[in-house]
Amino acid sequence: MTFSVHRFEPPSFVPHRWRRGGHLQTLLAPRPTMSISEWQKLSSGVKSEKHRLPVSDNDTLILHDDTPESWLGTPRGSVLLLHGICGCHAADYMVRFKRRLLAIGIRVFRLDMRGCGESVAYCRGITHAGRSEDVLAAIERIADLTGEQAAPIGAVGTSLGGNQLLRAAGRIGAGLDARPSYWDRIGPILAIAPPIDLQACSDRMESWSLRFYNHYFITQLLRRAKSTLQMREELGSLLDGRAPKTLREFDRRITAPMAGFPCERTYYAESSAHSVVEQIDVPALIVTAADDPLVPVDSFVALRDRVHESTRVLTMPTGGHHGYTQSDGTAWTDELVAKLYDSAW
Repeated sequence: MTFSVHRFEPPSFVPHRWRRGGHLQTLLAPRPTMSISEWQKLSSGVKSEKHRLPVSDNDTLILHDDTPESWLGTPRGSVLLLHGICGCHAADYMVRFKRRLLAIGIRVFRLDMRGCGESVAYCRGITHAGRSEDVLAAIERIADLTGEQAAPIGAVGTSLGGNQLLRAAGRIGAGLDARPSYWDRIGPILAIAPPIDLQACSDRMESWSLRFYNHYFITQLLRRAKSTLQMREELGSLLDGRAPKTLREFDRRITAPMAGFPCERTYYAESSAHSVVEQIDVPALIVTAADDPLVPVDSFVALRDRVHESTRVLTMPTGGHHGYTQSDGTAWTDELVAKLYDSAW
């Protein structure tokens, strides 16, 4: 790959004047950059289908595939979109990214991770930060679906999906996982607000000031866990008693045992991307915000000078946890995703 993330000029970001600070940027959703009429016109030339993706432990994921008409003539490239902890293929940001990429002729794949979206009915397991093998399974399927041509494959991971993506690329760069035959087609990859140090994020979430976020995440995660545990009678007792009060307690009582970890600390240590992110050797852009209330910016400060030359850490002064609402109410990350791949390919 000849594209350099260090020479890439990100779009300028002028924050919304009334959404100052990390909390407001995080909590107030941006509006779409594409109108309904613009999307209706674009979608008429898009072919959409779904693929079943078998993964470990007899689980199956659903991979949503959207192909613009122009791609069928001259394949420009494909991008895999990975959602966050409570997301799925239909999350607002996943849909916004998809539309912006389709508009510039790029084929888009959106993955429903284990227990999420349309994958729920086919999974006995749950997604977690360390599911990098599922990311690689999706990329391998994309490589097969797009044929042997040299068309590149990118990936965008948001929040938890960003950690999964960086961990996947880092493990290959470190030699911990075999380098696939298609790996020279990979890049650039983009991770937005990735929790690369899960222990640090867990420590942050223990703060009383973040009780609202704990309540929101746990409510969403418990709903998912209940549907998954109905298929696993041997783990049904995990939901006995009062509901977890913090994400750490949820990880201790539910995530770790369901995913096969002895405790939450082992889960954090083995699933965090920070242990391998320095070994990523494909073009990679990592974006974080100094005022992210959920992911400590300290996780990235020392990393900036230690990563491989193919990787760039971009710390924005504001933006919250994947908020980045601009002065016109739209999301800066929509512009970033579109410009990154338009520049790269």
